Amino acid sequence: MDNTVSGRQIKAARAILGWTREVLATRAGVTAATVKIVETDDTGLSALAPTRNQLVDVLEGERIVFLASPAPGVQLVPAEDGLRADELNASNDD
Repeated sequence: MDNTVSGRQIKAARAILGWTREVLATRAGVTAATVKIVETDDTGLSALAPTRNQLVDVLEGERIVFLASPAPGVQLVPAEDGLRADELNASNDD
């Protein structure tokens, strides 16, 4: 995870998923107040980096991609159709 992910990007990613601060906080193991602090931090405060990384990891696990160039943004990657390699077995072999 790149430390250039901003609080605004985290907030936008949460909005794309339709999550409240409480949902993201629970999944990341932090408080909703902590999520709010990270989302409103425009300075990239280094003391928040570990928490920011936790939030980003959770969001990336939900198919969120943070874009850095040419302009910062957020994208939801669509789920792949079909089965993943780890889902293949004899019962779905047709």
